[in-house]
Amino acid sequence: MAQQPPELHRPGRGVGLSRPALSLAILLAAVALAVTLLSPFYVSLLAFTGLFALAAMGMVILLQAGQVSLGQAAFMGLGAYVTAVLTRDYGLSGWLGIGAGLGGTALVALVIGAVTLRLRGHYLPLATLAWGISLSVIFVAWIEVTGGSSGLDNIPPLAAFGRPIASDRVFTCLIWSIVAAIVVSLHHFQGTRMGRAARAVRANELMAATFGIDPLRLKIRVFILSAVLAGLAGALYAHLLRFISPSPFSLGASFKILIMAVLGGPAHPAGGIVGAVFLEGLEYSLQGVLHSMLGVSGNYEIVVFGALLVLLLLKWPQGLWPLVARILRAPPREIPRAAQPLPEQARATVDGPMLSVNLLSKQFGGLQALRDFNLTVRTGEILGLIGPNGAGKTTAFNVIAGVFGQTSGSIEFRGAGLEGGIASRADLGMARTFQHVQLVGEMSVIENVALGCYARTRSAMLSCLTGLDAAEERRALRTAYGALQRVGLTGRAHDEAGSLPLGQQRLVEVARALAADPVLLLLDEPAASLRHGEKVRLAELIRQLRGEGITIVLIEHDMDLLMSIVDRVVVLNRGQLLAEGSPAQIQSDPAVIEAYLGSGR
Repeated sequence: MAQQPPELHRPGRGVGLSRPALSLAILLAAVALAVTLLSPFYVSLLAFTGLFALAAMGMVILLQAGQVSLGQAAFMGLGAYVTAVLTRDYGLSGWLGIGAGLGGTALVALVIGAVTLRLRGHYLPLATLAWGISLSVIFVAWIEVTGGSSGLDNIPPLAAFGRPIASDRVFTCLIWSIVAAIVVSLHHFQGTRMGRAARAVRANELMAATFGIDPLRLKIRVFILSAVLAGLAGALYAHLLRFISPSPFSLGASFKILIMAVLGGPAHPAGGIVGAVFLEGLEYSLQGVLHSMLGVSGNYEIVVFGALLVLLLLKWPQGLWPLVARILRAPPREIPRAAQPLPEQARATVDGPMLSVNLLSKQFGGLQALRDFNLTVRTGEILGLIGPNGAGKTTAFNVIAGVFGQTSGSIEFRGAGLEGGIASRADLGMARTFQHVQLVGEMSVIENVALGCYARTRSAMLSCLTGLDAAEERRALRTAYGALQRVGLTGRAHDEAGSLPLGQQRLVEVARALAADPVLLLLDEPAASLRHGEKVRLAELIRQLRGEGITIVLIEHDMDLLMSIVDRVVVLNRGQLLAEGSPAQIQSDPAVIEAYLGSGR
């Protein structure tokens, strides 16, 4: 009988709100008390803090996907102007105007993201800076619509139950109710297939694509989500003040939102709230304190604020959220023990070889990594691919897996030519590990393994935000736990992957590949850094997988291990096929001994 798993948790220990519903109730109660007791000035300050928290949470989600935007305030302005114009000049209701503002913001973000998110490195923030400035210029220059520098006044108030929300205190409660709902939604999103995929894309796009994730599409979706949250903040701002002008949506505001996200901590969406509260409170406090100390007016708080910000980030480089998380920590959500694993993927059986590589060549500039390489992998066998360092073994893996396109030659997988990019391999039934471990270090072990289930699950962005993916998510994590059982790491399921020894990290990679339900498994030096006992268990696992019908191609430098488990060996040397045959034949081949094994064997 299969071992029953213990209670499983998500997303990981110490990284999220432990009880979202309880945290929501506490947050709303605190806001309601503050709104009741504070003076109108502080109520307004609290309302603006909530609006900035919305925009900062959007920035946090963007940072988690490895992106940086210097145009977040421009999206706030877009949401504000769309709802203001539609409600003020065309008589649309406030809520419909906000919906239109969010739709317009999403559309603009889609167009901008499709172009700019293809950029890498410092080019991406520079591009977002450019379009952020462009939108700001439009807000000023399009006088007929936006009112130019003078802005738009007499914006109709929002209404609830047929009555306008005229009280700032009530509107502040509304803003923070939305903030609380959004942070719970984003918390759930972070622990879903889409949230894990976003963090994987930030860590390594190549690794993410290997398991069926399309990095560009995912980044565009997260970019749109981030923009919509900023647009929502802007739309609420318009109805709070009932007046808007371009100045609140300037480049400086975008930098302020980015600082809030970084200062609060990008590990969790609630970091945006922490950053907004801390920054707004600190900024206001410094203004009062410095004015009393110096006795003169001026923006001296900016100098002190900048110095404090640097000191805080030096002390807590992950932001302030980890400090808050220690207070809120409690057992994460549990997955029922009765959860069933994901069903195996339906794939038609194909007669003939699992993989055929014909006259494959790969050239990098003047370097010929592979030259007219032929390889046939029979269905259900374990094939060893060996050769000296630089022979082209990992290059062959990368070409087969779609990382590189071949210079010439052809590859057939299960009787059909391989087409499409790297992400398509997972759907076809191919999975791999890497020569150098590729895990998301700050994610838990079980979350890393669950990445392998991405191509086997279908929940979209909306389902991941609203919790409609709950049943599928339970099955994905149960599948991930089953894969961890097979490599003997269930006891480390909730530890951060980066905290494991290198040998165990390699086993996590094997488990992640197994979670993808492959028919062809490419293992690139899986025994590197493993201890003797772990190597023995790995060999047993590989034989077991072969017995289950999984075809395995193995690159390994431990010859004793490799020769004891493979059915056949292919030897590469300088990018060309040197020899192939049974382990006994290869070990006695003079050419192989001279090129790789050595005369001592």
